Amino acid sequence: MAGTAGSESGLVGVEPAFMRLQHAFTRYLRDPACVAPPAGLPADRLAVYGNAVYANVERFMRDNFPRVCELYADEDWQALMRDYLARHRSDTPLFAELLAEFLAYLEDERDVATDPPYLRELAHFDWLENAIAIDETALDAIACRADGDLLDDRLVVNPVHRLVRYRWPVHALGPGVRPAAPPPRATVLLAFRDRADAFGVLDLNDVAALLFERIRGPEVRPARAVLTELAAELAHPDLAVVVHGGQQLLERWQARDVILGFVPDG
Repeated sequence: MAGTAGSESGLVGVEPAFMRLQHAFTRYLRDPACVAPPAGLPADRLAVYGNAVYANVERFMRDNFPRVCELYADEDWQALMRDYLARHRSDTPLFAELLAEFLAYLEDERDVATDPPYLRELAHFDWLENAIAIDETALDAIACRADGDLLDDRLVVNPVHRLVRYRWPVHALGPGVRPAAPPPRATVLLAFRDRADAFGVLDLNDVAALLFERIRGPEVRPARAVLTELAAELAHPDLAVVVHGGQQLLERWQARDVILGFVPDG
C-alpha cells in the first residue's frame, strides 16, 4: 500500500500527452515565426489554423482600435499584431475585455522605439469610445424634468460619460496631425453617449472641467452656487462674467445631452 501511494504521488504534476500537444499547438499558433510546429501534424492544416487565429485577432483589433491602426503602414500594423499575439497572455474569454488586454500589452510589454509617443493614450481613447458604446444605461429611463433653470435648479447629468485627462490631444490626431511633442496644457476630454446613441466628445479647459465635476455630484447643487464658489477660488474680479460663461457652457452641454434635464420636483 505504501508503495502504491508513493507511486501515485509521483504522478502529481505530470501533464497528459494530449495537453502537451495542445500547449505546443497553441504556442505555435501564437508565434509561428519563432516556435516550431508540433511533430506529426500536417503543415497545411496548421497553416489554416494559424491564419484563422491571426485574421480574427487582427480584424477585431482593427475594428476596435481604428485610430491606432491609422498610425501604421500595413506591414508595421501586422508586425504589431504578431507581437501582441506572441507576447501577451490573456486570461479572459470575453471579447469586450480583450480591448483592455491590448491596453495592458501596450503599457507593460510593448517597448519599440519607433512607436509614436502618443500610442498608449490614443489606444486608450479608442478603448474609451467602445466603453461608452457598450454601457447599457438607458438614458430615456432616467427621471428628469425637461424644463427648468440651468443656473438655479438642480441638474440631471448624463451618467454615461468619462472625464479623462491626456498629455496628448488624442481627439485631434489624424493622418495630417502627428505632433512631435505634447502641448503645454493637458487635454481634458468629456466623452459621452447621447440620446441618439451617438458617441460625443468635448474638449474642456480646466475651469469647465471643474464645473462639470462639481455639478455631476455626488452632491447635487445648483450651478449658480458652484460658479460662485469657482469665482472665489479663482479670485475672478467679476462674478457676473463667470456666471454668464458658465451658463453658456451649460446651454451647450444641455444641447448635446450631457445635461439630460432637471431633478424632478419632490
